[in-house]
Amino acid sequence: MLDVRSESVAFRRSKRQGLTMSVTERYMRNDIPCGLHGCRTCTMNAELARKGVPLLDDTLGQILLPDASAVSRFIALFEQEDELKNLVFCQTVIDALDRRNRTRTMRNVRKIAADPARSSVVFANEVFAQTRVHGKSADVDRDTRAVVRAAEWYRQHLEAQNKAQRVVILTQREVYSAEHGVEVWRLEDYLAEQHPKLVEHFRAIEQATQDGDMDVTAMSAGEFAQARLQAKAQGSYAKHYSEGDISDGLRNGTLVRGTIRLRAGGGTRSESQGVIERSDAPDIVVIGRAALNRACSGDTVVVRLLGNSESSVGEAKAADGDDDDADDAADSEDALAVEQIEAGDEAPVVADKANLATAVHGVVVGVVERRWRPYVATLQADVAGGMRHLAVPVDAAVPKIRMHYADTAAIADRYFVVAVDSWEADSQYPQGHFVRALGRIGTLDAEIDTILVERQIAVSQAALGFSEASLREMPVNSAERPWAPSSRDLEGRRDLRDTLIFSIDPRGSQDIDDAVSMRRTRTGFELGVHIADVAQFVQAGSATDAAARARGTTVYLADRRFNMIPEVLSERVCSLRGGSDRLAVSVIWDMDHEYNVERTWFGRTVIRSACEMCYEQAQELLDGQRKVEGLDPKLEPQLATGVKELTTAMRVLRSRRRLGGALELASTEIKFAFDPQTHAVAAAAPKRSLEIHGVIEEAMVFANAAVARRIHESFPTAALLRRHRSPTADRFERLQRAVRARGLDVDCSSNLALAQSLQRIAGEAGDADMAFLVKAMATLAMQEADYFATGDCATEAFAHYGLALEYYTHFTSPIRRYADIVVHRQLLAALQEPSETPKPTELSQAWVGTTAMRLNERNRQSKLAQRESTELFQSRYIAQLSGDGQHVVADGVVAEVRTNGLIVFVPKFGIRGPVHLRDKTGHIRLPLSTLTGRPRDADTHIDGCSDFSADAGRLSIRLPIDAPAFHLGGGANVAFSVFDHVTVLLRVLETRRRRAPVYMTLVSRASSNIRAYRSTLAPLDRTFRVSAARPTADQDAEPAEPKGPSKTTGVQKPGPAKPSPDYYSVLEKFGQLSLLETTHAAQML
Repeated sequence: MLDVRSESVAFRRSKRQGLTMSVTERYMRNDIPCGLHGCRTCTMNAELARKGVPLLDDTLGQILLPDASAVSRFIALFEQEDELKNLVFCQTVIDALDRRNRTRTMRNVRKIAADPARSSVVFANEVFAQTRVHGKSADVDRDTRAVVRAAEWYRQHLEAQNKAQRVVILTQREVYSAEHGVEVWRLEDYLAEQHPKLVEHFRAIEQATQDGDMDVTAMSAGEFAQARLQAKAQGSYAKHYSEGDISDGLRNGTLVRGTIRLRAGGGTRSESQGVIERSDAPDIVVIGRAALNRACSGDTVVVRLLGNSESSVGEAKAADGDDDDADDAADSEDALAVEQIEAGDEAPVVADKANLATAVHGVVVGVVERRWRPYVATLQADVAGGMRHLAVPVDAAVPKIRMHYADTAAIADRYFVVAVDSWEADSQYPQGHFVRALGRIGTLDAEIDTILVERQIAVSQAALGFSEASLREMPVNSAERPWAPSSRDLEGRRDLRDTLIFSIDPRGSQDIDDAVSMRRTRTGFELGVHIADVAQFVQAGSATDAAARARGTTVYLADRRFNMIPEVLSERVCSLRGGSDRLAVSVIWDMDHEYNVERTWFGRTVIRSACEMCYEQAQELLDGQRKVEGLDPKLEPQLATGVKELTTAMRVLRSRRRLGGALELASTEIKFAFDPQTHAVAAAAPKRSLEIHGVIEEAMVFANAAVARRIHESFPTAALLRRHRSPTADRFERLQRAVRARGLDVDCSSNLALAQSLQRIAGEAGDADMAFLVKAMATLAMQEADYFATGDCATEAFAHYGLALEYYTHFTSPIRRYADIVVHRQLLAALQEPSETPKPTELSQAWVGTTAMRLNERNRQSKLAQRESTELFQSRYIAQLSGDGQHVVADGVVAEVRTNGLIVFVPKFGIRGPVHLRDKTGHIRLPLSTLTGRPRDADTHIDGCSDFSADAGRLSIRLPIDAPAFHLGGGANVAFSVFDHVTVLLRVLETRRRRAPVYMTLVSRASSNIRAYRSTLAPLDRTFRVSAARPTADQDAEPAEPKGPSKTTGVQKPGPAKPSPDYYSVLEKFGQLSLLETTHAAQML
């Protein structure tokens, strides 16, 4: 309901127009809701809840209203600390931030209000007639009165409903008075009283911002605008273009807008590179710190193009200027760790200059939108003992961050979270502030917390619990009162409790969300896929639904998981446990004897799984084994029949998809076994592949495809589907060059052609590791599959390239994926009569499109967290094996050739990483162990190597004339090709600043084509030239010399140290052979 109108006045500054005044006209309303859960007066609250908007928690003892002085200066405290809940952000505060162009702070406020775990709201007090306050909106005293009036209204509103919650205003100004029982506290005093653990965080922010202009109430809007107009930026970075210049440049095509992704280009952060991906044009590359011009990964930037030829690289570097970074250069340990972690990302070499000629380079000239996030960092303390220090982010692509902190001893050996506040043109680094400490570097919990924060999953492991509001929505399930479906639950459901249904999952699974059935009928077969009916318990708009949507997916790490929905659902009530009645949504097909579908039925069911099997048990049944351990002997014959008939059907369905171009790609997933007492890694091995894995996968794919077609038929513009776009031809160039180097060929013109090529290579290669790597390289060339709303793209873009399906979605895992819950709701809505079909939010194209984008990001971050968790435990495992001076020697395969060495894949441990053969300065670092085959020589380099040459499939190095492999007056070429077998030494680089990475050193080639013959030349009476490698963590422990080159994986114990071998000791291994002649092929002893 509209009432009278009012005006809001603000001053804004732009480089083109200078200082301007803007006037906003507003109309008063009488129907603004309070946003409190359980309020009996505000009817709009129910509509907000149904749409998934978080509400204030009526069970908490107080409602907090921070004013502009508290929010503007301490937004990081409110954002990072989940203990601060039931926050009401008044529109008055938002307006005060808007008048200062504090868009990032405003965005963070909205982020807090959108988080179900925070139970916070934005209250439109400025347009609510009952909280209206007269006066100029830019006046600080008037804004204070407006917040007080809003707080008094809340207090009266609660009293009218007999609610005893306190209403507290938080401020950084002098405490002012309020009536009607409203309390006014200074923020620090309130924290000391209610949340003493947060006081340290408060003081850190207070100290970091004491010299800035963070508090928007410190001066009037006019004073602030004039002060900013008078400021002159004189610094090391170019000024960003004005809004007008950017608009003109985008219009005439001289500028390009996009999202930039950064990575560290080498051992120091000053070498960072950025890429702006474009689907309709070549990607734009930005090289160096000056060219990046204060852009950070994820920012929306505007770039000036430098050209599309090789000369543009020089122009980009010229723009970058002298990029020496004294702080980075001095921090050699950090640089070494970055090099070991990031070197694998160094740009791959190309066969010719064609690719370089098509590259487009640019320089950032503006940042449209900042996407700063909380960063995990370690401390590089001020050597002078001051209070301003550098925080070194664990993400090497993020620049170091200046911050204030007094007690450096408390965080010297800890990870901590730092937030960025600003980055002015005259500052080498962004300015930020300390947020909170995480834990000691190297401890398991601190490493896990680091992964969660860096992947934006949670502020800590503790924060991934569920709110009281969510837990109140859970069904009762206890030992005294185990949950069972009620008669009301069973209404309208098809009863399948007498059908033989079973589940097959990894051993020890608790969250079982799918089961299958397969039986013969008079006309053929009946196949059923039965999925937990999570939507029955997670209602749209509930607190649990909001939490699940925010998380997007269950996060699986190597040793733990963080559930998307509460455990009572994921592991008990929804989990399809054997022998228990459970609610499900089923897809049932009637098939003829050739497994052609005659009818498909969708609907809600009640099932009772006869047995929950693990993959190994099901595989034993499939193999014909009897008396499988852990299975009921009376039930085993029926289960064996069901498993075998299901397998036969899935083989047929899979073969049909393969004929359509379905791909079988490679996975490098590693499984860890842990000691239950110490939590140390007891074993690590690649995931074992069984046929039964593919059987269950095919059944799930079949169900997902059927549901995708069904929901698209009913909701052609709002169905949530999943697509896998066809990769562009240039993505396969690396794979094609590598395969051609081996005399083979791969056709990537279509998914069918690629599938046939991969199958042919697997047969012709005669090398299982090579066949695996070819599939892995094909996998890396693919684009990520993503969710989308069907109304957002053309029908021909729906297809799933990898699965060779026209329609696909995710339906079969609602316990761990929010997308599946949405698809369940859409399917159930599609099954209703059109006249009865509601119009829930899930059927809105706009909502589905927005949700799809969020889920894509959540899934990506979850996968990255899983990968980083695997790398963490790989590192810990190698460190364990390397204890007591032992060295881990393993067989590997060359996966790629890079400009500084090789990328080697070690199948036993699932580790893929760089082997450096040339350092950053260009010096060749070929280990002596490549000639001796002794791991103890891995840290000694051969001096005088030359002619380092690398193309897409082969790397060669010319040995010096005095190398023992050749003495006819010239050097021998040592060469490596993609798919060559090598032996590497695995070690862990201990560092004080980041997770210890695993790195590899070359030991030997696994085979050689060297031909030898006797020579009458006299032995040379000089010493073969070598030099020591850079010190490593285990330099003092030298392994004993093995009897010959190591060709098998193992741990070698150290022996007494020996001096570096001279020329004759190297030749000793060859007995009486005094001359070796090499061919032009890759050679290695």
